[in-house]
Amino acid sequence: MIGHRVPDARTAERIFADIPLPMPRITTAAGVYRPSTDSALLCSRMVAELLDVSSPIGTVIELCAGSGIASVYAASAGARVTAIDDTAAAERAVRANASANGVMVDVVRADVRNLPPLPAADLVVANPPYVPAPPTAPPGHAWNAGPDGRDVLDAMIAVLPRLVRPGGRAIIVQSDVCGVEPTLAAFAAHGFAASVTDDVPVDFGPVMTERADWLERRGLIEPGRRTERLVVVRANRTRRNPSEAGR
Repeated sequence: MIGHRVPDARTAERIFADIPLPMPRITTAAGVYRPSTDSALLCSRMVAELLDVSSPIGTVIELCAGSGIASVYAASAGARVTAIDDTAAAERAVRANASANGVMVDVVRADVRNLPPLPAADLVVANPPYVPAPPTAPPGHAWNAGPDGRDVLDAMIAVLPRLVRPGGRAIIVQSDVCGVEPTLAAFAAHGFAASVTDDVPVDFGPVMTERADWLERRGLIEPGRRTERLVVVRANRTRRNPSEAGR
């Protein structure tokens, strides 16, 4: 999906409307990320994979689950789903949203950097925090991701070999502001063949707009830029781990 720039809310509505499953009823609470265009892009790509009968998917893990919207969609498509987030508010939100939509989702409260043992899944999906944040940034756990926006992304990709079965896949969504090429390189370093499947430009939201001057000074955006590209990356696990390449 390659899109022309349109307001974020309209983009999200259009993408959700095109997903061939009923839109879940989702509620959030303070500190839990409210589904937006990035959520819609992730869910759209994930549902397309789940409904592809040529490549069956039985088990799904959602990392950085937030409201659990992707988990609810996956469970609605018939998958066995585990949702993982590190806050109590998100844990409650996922449980409430799964119940409200009549689906079963296992919920694990854990940080991606310190996960408990979990069975590897056919598919792992994530909409992780990816907004670059200055040291003085106010609390924004659901989106802040360190000075270059990669604190969670890189940690998450590093654990994917434990979570994705050999031959399985991962799907993530991020902003191009925190770097697409570093994401593709990180996947390759951990035994995945990754590529961009969806790329949609949107205007900066309130947080990015507030930080635009700082982003310019950091060299993360060009002077005057006030848009970003939301990118979906699909990664196939091609080997057990990098050290086994060529064996």
